[in-house]
Amino acid sequence: MPSAKISITVTSDTLKWMRKRARRRGGNLSAAFEDAARELRRQEAGDAVTQYLGKAAKVSPARMREIEAEWEG
Repeated sequence: MPSAKISITVTSDTLKWMRKRARRRGGNLSAAFEDAARELRRQEAGDAVTQYLGKAAKVSPARMREIEAEWEG
């Protein structure tokens, strides 16, 4: 997917944390923000499914870990 260059404003604490995270993961700052955005999209998709299905979509934290482990292969 093509990339777009943007300018954002974050707190200095957030920037410091994101830079550390990027270094720990061997990537760059852009990759760290991309990872964070991808995780937020995943969470929002899960929230939408839960809202759509109601109580039937509720899973325990242990079951969620099992599901996430399966997703990761």
